[in-house]
Amino acid sequence: MSDDSHHDIPPHIHLCEKSKNGQWLYDKQLSSTYYDGLSDINQQGTSFVGRTALVTGCGRGSIGAEIVRSLLMGGAKVLATTSSYSRQTTLFFEGMYRKYGSRGSELMVVPFNQGSVQDIDSLVAFVFGQLGWDLDYVFPFAAVSDIGSTVDNLGSHSELALRVMLTNVLRLLGRIKLAKAKYKSVGRPALVVLPLSPNHGNFGGDGLYGESKIALETVFNRWTSEMWRGYISIAGAVIGWTRGTGLMSANNLVAESIENAGVRTFSPREMAFNIIGLLNSRVTRVAHRQPVWADLSGGLNQLTQLNAIVDSERSRIKVTCEVKQRILQDTAYEVTMQYQALFSNSAAQNETKLLAKLQNHFPATKRYEDLQNLHYLQGMVNLDKVVVVTGYGEVGPHGNANTRWEFEAFGELSTEGCIELAWIMGLIKHHNGLLPSTGQHYIGWVDSKSNEPVLDADIKERYHEYILAHTGIRLIEPELVNGYDPNKKMVLREVSIEHDMEPFEASAEEAAAFKQSNGDKVDIWENGDSGSWSVRFLKGALIRVPAAVSADRLVAGLLPTGWNAERFGIPDDVVKQVDPVTLFALVSTVEALVRSGITDPYELYQHIHISEIGNTVGCGIGGSNAIQDVFGNRQLDKDVKSDIMQ
Repeated sequence: MSDDSHHDIPPHIHLCEKSKNGQWLYDKQLSSTYYDGLSDINQQGTSFVGRTALVTGCGRGSIGAEIVRSLLMGGAKVLATTSSYSRQTTLFFEGMYRKYGSRGSELMVVPFNQGSVQDIDSLVAFVFGQLGWDLDYVFPFAAVSDIGSTVDNLGSHSELALRVMLTNVLRLLGRIKLAKAKYKSVGRPALVVLPLSPNHGNFGGDGLYGESKIALETVFNRWTSEMWRGYISIAGAVIGWTRGTGLMSANNLVAESIENAGVRTFSPREMAFNIIGLLNSRVTRVAHRQPVWADLSGGLNQLTQLNAIVDSERSRIKVTCEVKQRILQDTAYEVTMQYQALFSNSAAQNETKLLAKLQNHFPATKRYEDLQNLHYLQGMVNLDKVVVVTGYGEVGPHGNANTRWEFEAFGELSTEGCIELAWIMGLIKHHNGLLPSTGQHYIGWVDSKSNEPVLDADIKERYHEYILAHTGIRLIEPELVNGYDPNKKMVLREVSIEHDMEPFEASAEEAAAFKQSNGDKVDIWENGDSGSWSVRFLKGALIRVPAAVSADRLVAGLLPTGWNAERFGIPDDVVKQVDPVTLFALVSTVEALVRSGITDPYELYQHIHISEIGNTVGCGIGGSNAIQDVFGNRQLDKDVKSDIMQ
């Protein structure tokens, strides 16, 4: 960097000092301080422990996202905002924190619209009031793309972009200043990194982008004239050509020609590194005394005829693409004419559809040589007592462990997941033999009801809606829970009869039981020589009458509709004899073994003595159906097996 450190051609990234005539000029001493800070970060890293930061505009692939990543690696507490708060967004930030979060770091993600005054007020109140944070760094990087808007077609979208990138940036700074004054946080100014740009209308066709960036430069004067010192410090980063961001994605194709013109372009991570350099203590000390201007443009602001270069390169790429398309079309035509018969036969054949790849995903194991860095742990752990999880299995509302993972991790089922659940639910079955409808041999899936073949690629489209409606937490389906209907929940109400009832016929044992239970409230007598007895309940006798009431809980985590243990290979006599909980344990155990790569459990005995193998089962109070037989159905005098098996 020092070789280029003269006033005629400043380095690609440098700091500037404001001259007497108001221009920002390359300053060798400030730049040297900045370079030393970058060198320290590169070689030793940096710490943000105890620091808090607010970052807006940090979506996937953005400079802001890379800044969040760097802050988390340094141990900072970060509040990231997003204008598209969704499961995918939260999973993105969750993955970032899992990978880059360090000790003491925190990441909080909140929905935020930088175009809304109400959201700005709520955000600042949330940070200083509810969280009790005092911001050290602020990155108001939210932006709105406005490609295609020129001076003759500016509309409401351009005004929204200006509001997001200029008006409400100033509002946000003002609210932060007021909050710091309210909570008496004077002397701990928040360093605000303003996203400036060398593009002051040079590209054209980008709405009011250039105007918003030029207007932000007035903040450097406001810092002095409006007395922000002690509350807010300013560092302006003139961000150069950054490849792959949302605003520059349309220009990625011409980035190479820009570099050929002598301009340095950056990836989002490289630009974030340059910006993080402004948080180095050497630079922040300067920023607390006076605003800092960081030219990170890579020489883009020195490039003349930028628009001409971009237009010329776009035209060249367009012509090249058209030529290659014509060549490809001519080549395809020649091949088609030369092999016309072959193409005709191929077109007459059925379209080939991909098959699903049902497989168990095992964790990748590392080679012994790749674990050299862990050798220092040898001798510290007794490996005989280390628990190693090799596989897992389950029976639950989403089927098995594999299909539940797809629901929870991705929010939807893959083709393979749909096939697996469709088989579990009995919607399809595997066929290997002659088809009754055609008499031809067929190997593959068939519909369980019609026995018609179903291609792998068609299963998701055909059964997906039904699977979603009959899996997971849902309204109770009475046929899955022994007829239990929450809208007709049966209870026994005790009723005292007010007059003698008509007699009814019963066996001798039953008559004696009624007499023993009700005493003088029941008359019994034998009916001649027939062997039957008559029973009459008298006035005042208590009887229990079934009544249907509505329950207040209508949903449950039910198994997928159609789940049947016989489908997994458990014999019918075992299914009828044991409680369903036992069947769940058997199926999930087999799944865990298979996911461990064990298809024959007796394989274990080849390596481990039988006395060294054990298992444990947590069953709580036991199977619900067995308990119902013991405590409920016996009281209702229903037939109950004498040898109930859990």
